[in-house]
Amino acid sequence: WYQRRVAITAGEKAKHLPNEGNNWASFEDLYNRKLWHQLTLALLKYVKRGPHPPGHLSEVYNTFISEFDHRISPLALAGIGLAVSDDIAVEQRIPFLNTLETKVSNQNEAKIKIMAKVGMLRIDRGELGEIEDLIKNLEQMVDKLGEVTPVHGSFYELSAKFYKAKGDYNNFYRDSLRYLGCIDINNLTSKQQQEHAFHIGLSALLGDKVYNFGELLAHPLLEALQMACPWIVELLRAFNRGDMNKLEQLQPQWKQQPDLARNEVALKQKCALLGLMELTFNRASSNRSIPFAQVAEAVKLPVGEVELLVMKAISLNLVKGSIDEVDKVVNLTWVQPRVLDLQQIAKMNERIQDWAAVVEETVKDVESQIPELLCN
Repeated sequence: WYQRRVAITAGEKAKHLPNEGNNWASFEDLYNRKLWHQLTLALLKYVKRGPHPPGHLSEVYNTFISEFDHRISPLALAGIGLAVSDDIAVEQRIPFLNTLETKVSNQNEAKIKIMAKVGMLRIDRGELGEIEDLIKNLEQMVDKLGEVTPVHGSFYELSAKFYKAKGDYNNFYRDSLRYLGCIDINNLTSKQQQEHAFHIGLSALLGDKVYNFGELLAHPLLEALQMACPWIVELLRAFNRGDMNKLEQLQPQWKQQPDLARNEVALKQKCALLGLMELTFNRASSNRSIPFAQVAEAVKLPVGEVELLVMKAISLNLVKGSIDEVDKVVNLTWVQPRVLDLQQIAKMNERIQDWAAVVEETVKDVESQIPELLCN
């Protein structure tokens, strides 16, 4: 009976979708030969390929796949089901996914993917109250998986979307980068890449705990943002260098963005803090006693505000050191490690070469005094 049903379904699809005739003939053949693994792979490729006519995938699932879904591996069934869920009425998606979850309940990875999708649908409906508990539950399940898998991407995508809805820039930035680290960005459309890059860039600028831009600036996703909105890329690079002059030059562009315009004071303070970090980084560890005047010049602040800036940097653990109020000097001993860009790596290379030269001179000096030392 199943084979007859499949043959009828394949014939109908070939009739109504002539371009899909070969696919359905292949599905029928694999089904009749009971090659479930090969059929699963073919169906996964088919449902994800798109675009499909509205309602097509849900019909395929109900009239064909549901007849043998117990023979499909749970993770593959979850992948097919997620694609199908996007093709059914919005109000039916969560009930459909809940039913699908019961069919894969013995496989944690498949459950995580489905639960994450349900969570994202609830966020779209504004139901944020239950999401935090869902994320905690999923995090425990994900931690048990051990190594990073594509399923981690589903979890981090949900988490990032939740923090975006809450306006939590710091956690959104963190989990968005984690999400991108779990997926192949080539599977995203150009528009999706640009949207991800734009929102991650904004969160990096607005997050009051984000002072490391190197990982984002080195990410290939930034190429999409460079094409769509180049001024944000320039702004990110300016922040990474603590370049107050560039921040002022780009002000006509970034003040057009409402979130950035509302946080103008915080943005300028953050850029000044990054400028202090860059100033400290560019100096040798033996030359980090910096007069207030030099700090003020580097970060474009009045000398009277330098002390407050340094105190803020120390409280955020961006730098370590002390302030000499009498001599108006900042003594900095440490700067928070960051992911470096190529210019910063070049500067570090210069400092290593200078250090090597000093060591070489010291060795020569010691060697020249060895005979005298031996005589004494």
